[in-house]
Amino acid sequence: MGSWTEQAIAHAVRHVKHIAKETKDFPHITKDGHWQCTPDGVWTGGFWTGLLWLAWQTDRTDEGLRRATTFTDRLLPRAADTHNHDLGFMFYPSAVKGWQLTGERRFHDAAVKAAGSLAGQFNTRAGFIPGWGFFGGEDWSGSVLVDTLMNLPLLVWAAKSGADPRLLHVVRRHAATTLRHHLRPDGSVFHVYKFSPVSGQPIAGDTYQGLAPDSVWTRGQSWAITGLAILAQMMGDQTYLEAAERVAAYFLRRLPADGVPPWDFAATGPNQPKDAAAGSIASYGLQKLFRATGKRAYFEAASRILQALVATCANPSERGGLLLHSTADLPHGLGIDESTMYGDFYYLKSLISFTAATSGATGSAAA
Repeated sequence: MGSWTEQAIAHAVRHVKHIAKETKDFPHITKDGHWQCTPDGVWTGGFWTGLLWLAWQTDRTDEGLRRATTFTDRLLPRAADTHNHDLGFMFYPSAVKGWQLTGERRFHDAAVKAAGSLAGQFNTRAGFIPGWGFFGGEDWSGSVLVDTLMNLPLLVWAAKSGADPRLLHVVRRHAATTLRHHLRPDGSVFHVYKFSPVSGQPIAGDTYQGLAPDSVWTRGQSWAITGLAILAQMMGDQTYLEAAERVAAYFLRRLPADGVPPWDFAATGPNQPKDAAAGSIASYGLQKLFRATGKRAYFEAASRILQALVATCANPSERGGLLLHSTADLPHGLGIDESTMYGDFYYLKSLISFTAATSGATGSAAA
């Protein structure tokens, strides 16, 4: 029968194939259990493509390779996006992973181009990459999202792959800005921090998808754990590692007994929805911290969360996503108690990473 992780991986891979047969475009989030798809992948297309690569890496079927290649190719034109802080989300799981697995040069070159497009959005005076330059018709030029930490590894990878080494300067300055302003003394993080886009003067912490500006949006906390842990691994920077541990300590102090995080740690009223996606992201980040520090407590915490997701959130049916009970954006009424593509991607990625760790194997990709 295999271990619980092997069984969960096998079920997830079968489910990915079912989603691929039922969808022609990029699955984004579900509504009433059915995938809502987009033709260009919005900001989550890299996760669907990455999920296809993870599935192919597991079973190596010709059809799986065709699907992963096709969707990666569909994303490549987005490498030229000039107002998109999520290019790391889009191109690391897809083009970088595809290049690592197949050696296809066009994937490599598109990922390097995407890194240049991401770095090109850097505000040199203020010291940050703004979030959501294209989102909702609003001016986000002074808003910095904690999520962007997860996009910086694309710049590190590109610099180490022969691209302009000044990309690392962008990484260090943006990360320093985030650590100075997003990270609170107790280890929690602001989802958004607002600055003057002209002077870089800090204004105030805020949120978009959390309960309140001073609350702790759970997925933002998970992005911070994982982004900082990956950067610490890729750059050998103790500052990032120490920050990741502080953020993880807060997350684990507030994690409910059932092992599945709420959508916001300040949302304590009755019938508050969960965010399984935040759990899958955090599980992966905690595994990164275990590898970086050797502290067994991180591995045990990652295992606890992952087992809770398998037991209570894994979708037993073929309809919808791999992982149920995620919350995309409660304040705006999107994807509440549904499935999300980033939740599904990090669920399978966490399972594969965990299985590799328990067998003594190591992954080939830093992020």
